[in-house]
Amino acid sequence: MAAPTTSGLKYSSKLSNQRVLILGGTSGIGFAVAEASLEAGLLVTISSSSSSKLSTALDRLRSSPAYVPSNLFAATSPSSPSLAGGGIPRLTGFTCDLSDPSSVEQSLKHLLDQSTLEGRHKFDHVVFTAGDALSLTPISQITPQGYEKAAAVRFTAALILAKLLSSPTYFTHSVCSSITFTGGTNTEKPGPGWAVAAAVGGALEGLVRGLAVDLKPTRVNLVSPGAVRTELFDSFTEKGEQLQRVLEGFKKRTLTGTVGRPEDVAEAYLYFMRDRFITGRVLATDGGRILV
Repeated sequence: MAAPTTSGLKYSSKLSNQRVLILGGTSGIGFAVAEASLEAGLLVTISSSSSSKLSTALDRLRSSPAYVPSNLFAATSPSSPSLAGGGIPRLTGFTCDLSDPSSVEQSLKHLLDQSTLEGRHKFDHVVFTAGDALSLTPISQITPQGYEKAAAVRFTAALILAKLLSSPTYFTHSVCSSITFTGGTNTEKPGPGWAVAAAVGGALEGLVRGLAVDLKPTRVNLVSPGAVRTELFDSFTEKGEQLQRVLEGFKKRTLTGTVGRPEDVAEAYLYFMRDRFITGRVLATDGGRILV
């Protein structure tokens, strides 16, 4: 693990100079987690299956106020503010395709080899926000191949990632370290046609509890977001009235009367990194949807 901060602050600098890998960190919730991590003084690596999205996200993060080194948190190199103490870059990014179960282990191993310099700079935290477009297949039409496709990114890739992180090659195992996955409140409260997607989410929640036991003392948890306005909503922008109807529908299914924002939901991931006394838990950030 990276050297602890010398600022003397007990809370705000708790994660300073620790390393985090965010899979799916180029958009939506993952991008917000990357930005929040930079603000907290973490050394951030993001990954995406798309090289263009990766390049755009890195440019956005480097132009963000979060990237400006803080004297309170990041012990930067005097010669380059883009480097932390020890010459480790404060922000890096790599491509990694998680969609093919037959090659996902090789792809993830390549990502981890690249991003840790073959284990020389291990991660202290890993956040998995990667996902593909949901295709809601009715249970009457599901096939084994269809389920494998539905689970490929959201469960199978997460499972294989956990396998690779179980060794000390790429990851520092301690109570100060964490692995955080991403589910969704439709696992607990599925709508019509969501049986298969809910099954994938339920499997992931079970995996998290099992990993918390198997990888102890490393902490393993899951954030379960409700409706969050990410780039996914851009598909509705050409139909303004339709977008508003969708948003209003989501708002009515919460107690807060709002749709989630990535920058709010990102706080849940930072919480799981900070709280060293929580593991094996699911944290819903959904505006109270479960109670409606």
